[in-house]
This record gives sequence, structure tokens and C-alpha cells, in this order.
Amino acid sequence: MKQRITKVSLIFLLAAIVHADDVPAFKRHVIQVPSTSLDWLWPYWHDINKDGLTDLLAVVHRQGKVFFYVQNASGFPPVAGQSLDLPEGTAWCTVCDVNKHPGDEILISTANGLAYYRQSDGVFEKQPQTLLEAKQVFVSQTTPTVFDLITQEDLKKSAIPLIFADHTVLYELGENYQFRPAKRIELEFKKTIEKDVFNSWSLGSRKSEQIRIRTIAQAKSEDREQKEPTKENEYIREVLEKTKDKELQGCFVQEQDVNKDGNKDTILLHLQQDIGVRTNVIIFYRRKDHTLPEKPDQILRCRGMPIMGDYPRPSYCSAFFDINNDGFLDIVLMELKTIPTSAGDLMEILASKGMTWTLTVRVFKQPEGFSNRADFRMDFRTMLPVSESFEDVINLEGDFNADGRNDLIVRRSPTESDIYLSSVRTGFFESQPKLQLEVPADARTSVEDLNDDGVSDIYLLDYEKGRITVFLSKTSNSKGPS
Repeated sequence: MKQRITKVSLIFLLAAIVHADDVPAFKRHVIQVPSTSLDWLWPYWHDINKDGLTDLLAVVHRQGKVFFYVQNASGFPPVAGQSLDLPEGTAWCTVCDVNKHPGDEILISTANGLAYYRQSDGVFEKQPQTLLEAKQVFVSQTTPTVFDLITQEDLKKSAIPLIFADHTVLYELGENYQFRPAKRIELEFKKTIEKDVFNSWSLGSRKSEQIRIRTIAQAKSEDREQKEPTKENEYIREVLEKTKDKELQGCFVQEQDVNKDGNKDTILLHLQQDIGVRTNVIIFYRRKDHTLPEKPDQILRCRGMPIMGDYPRPSYCSAFFDINNDGFLDIVLMELKTIPTSAGDLMEILASKGMTWTLTVRVFKQPEGFSNRADFRMDFRTMLPVSESFEDVINLEGDFNADGRNDLIVRRSPTESDIYLSSVRTGFFESQPKLQLEVPADARTSVEDLNDDGVSDIYLLDYEKGRITVFLSKTSNSKGPS
């Protein structure tokens, strides 16, 4: 009997290994959105007709138009099935249920208030209907954006904002679609100027370049400062003060529940970018009474930099991912395998058109936390980064073998991407890529489960050409193409 149980257990273990290491397959779709090189394209994914397949709403900013691509059993159509001209002065739009009519509506926010387009089986009416009249602060030259509504912590449903000169009123819909104010937020405004360009480090002409001048409305500082870690911890404030004017250094405060106790811990990521990039990870575990300790619980001095960020002058970065799917956050960094120390080393990198990195993972363990020494190391090769955002060359958001753990996408060259699957044997990643994809050279990579099969799909967005290349997974659970 014992031998039989052992054999059955072994069979299940082998089945799990085969499943986790199974090589995914994808079907390629190319979607061409009508736009000019001066337009800015933004995709929004939503199941419009509630058939379990995610559809595409492509917003072309300068034209003020939305194009609809409804996914079917064969995948995405190459051309839009419908388009809508948004009213002048539309600031944002989204898909949500705001009317008794069956199906979700397209909700838009304009200088004159809120309006919506009704739909029937995925086809929207051409003329919007008024939901609420209000004089908002948007100007007529506003270019529309698209996003999901956010559920506020103190509200039961997603809040719909109306933005005025000095405050925002958050509205929510009642059970009978009654539209009522739920919360008022006092505002302050600040202007920002940002340049967003895919290949800003490349030689020659610059593609997909945009200068964005924005006015950001945010809650007044007294409301925000009550929640800022710098206001409750002198150590954090001193570290930020010491590093704020240092060349090629950055210090970032993040709040995440690292140890899975239900409280958001506070982490300082201190980057030092000299010949060899280093990251100091300073962790404060929040206590049961929701306070922070005066001194850090852990200080880790690590080689490399967070896998997500914009370098060499970072405005953001993130090093925490749940790599082994145990609920605890792990520290993921990347470092150059060989640090260039001479002009000849740099010329060799340029001639090879690529860089070899070492990925390191430090796993959270109870009760000691993290080790200074990495629990896992793996070498991989990428193309030369083409912009400040390293997300253009490495992505850790997909699960392509449906085992619940992160897999790794690496841009090996401008037209080739490698996929490293998570491994049951090592608990981390396979040492060699299981799949290579041919990808468009000037497109950015993103990940989403678009056909509801539990396996991540990949889409690449070429802003300049208005082209979206989608790789849909082909599995037995897929509701889409097979």
C-alpha cells in the first residue's frame, strides 16, 4: 500500500513538472489603428460584450477618437468594427455600467460634465447621453485619456470624479443607478513637463517622441503628509535629506506588505550608480499597532539595481516581486556580469549590440527576513537599452505556463524576445529560454491575459505606426483562437 501511494505521488509530481515546463504556443495578430505619426495611441483592454474575451479600445489622442476591436473565437480583427468621435474637451473615458440599459457604457468626462454612450451587443450608439451637467476645469484643447475607475478605501463602489477649480467631488451610483455625491477632496495643482520617447538613447531620428505638459490635481498636502513615512520616522527623513542632491544617486520610499501580516511595511531603495551599481535596501516592518520602528529592521547592501526603473537618473524603481508565489515579496535585482572599466570595454559592448546581465533573487524567509547573499543567480543577455525605462528590455509580469508564478521576457535584440519559464526543479527560472518570439523593432512590450485561459498573452505597441502586435496563447482552456 505504501509503495502504491509513493508511485501515485511520483506520478503527480512528474505531471506537475511537465505542466510547469510545457512550452507555450502563441498565435500572432496585427492590429492597425488609423492614426498619423503625430498622434499618440493608447490601448485599453475590456470585455465589452461580456463573452469572456477581452476587447480593445484604442484611443487616438489628437484625433479624439476611439476605435473598437471586438475579439472573437479567431482572435482580433485587423481593422476596427466601430469608431466614435469624442466631443471636444473630453478629458477621459472609461467603460462601466452607469445606466439600466443592458451592457456597459462608454463614460466620458468633459468640460460640461459627464455623459455616456449606450451599447447593444458590443455596438455603441453614436450620440452620447447626459449623465450629469457640471462645469469642470478642462479646456477645449484637452486630449482624452482612458483608464479604469478606482475604488476608494472608504467607498463601497468605484468612484466617478468631477473636478472643479479647487476640489473634486467623488460620485457613486446607487442600486437603482442613482447618482449621488459621496466624498469631497480639496485639491492643489502642479504643472509637469515630461518627454516620453521609446528610443531616446538611439542614434539618428527619434521615433515616438512626445512632450507632455500636464496639470496634475492632487489632494492638498496636509491630507497626504499625514500618511507619509517621512512624517513618522526621523531615520527615513534624514536618509532622504542626505541623498537628495547627490549625483547619480536616488532614494525611493515604498510601502508594501513584505511579510504578509496585513500591514504595509516601509522600504527605502537607495541606488548608488558609480562604476558598479549598488542598491541598499532598508526595510522597516510595520508593527501590530501600525507604527514603524525608529531604526530599520534590515539593511541589505546589494550589487545591482532594481529590475524595474528608469536609469541613470531614476524617478521610480521597484525591486519587489513574489517570485515563488508564496505570498511573500522577494527582492529581484539585475547587475552587469562584467563591469566595463575602459573605453575598449564600452566599444566591445557597442559592437556586440548587447549586454550580459546577472539576475539575482533574495527570497523572504520567516522569521529572519532576507539574506544579503542571493538565493538565485542567472545570466541572460539583452539588447542595448534604447531608453531610460528598462521595462523595454525585461519584463517580469507574465505567467506563460499557468503555474501561478512569474516568467521572464527578455528583449535579446530589437526584433527578438526570449521567454524564460519558471521552474519546478529550481523554484526560480529555467537557465535557458523555452521560447523565442519575432517582435516589431520599435514597439514596447506589455502583458495581459486577453482570452481568459489563465495564461498570459503579450502585446507590443508601436506608437508611431499605430500598430499593435498581439501574441494570443493557444491552450485547451482558451476561449479564443486554437
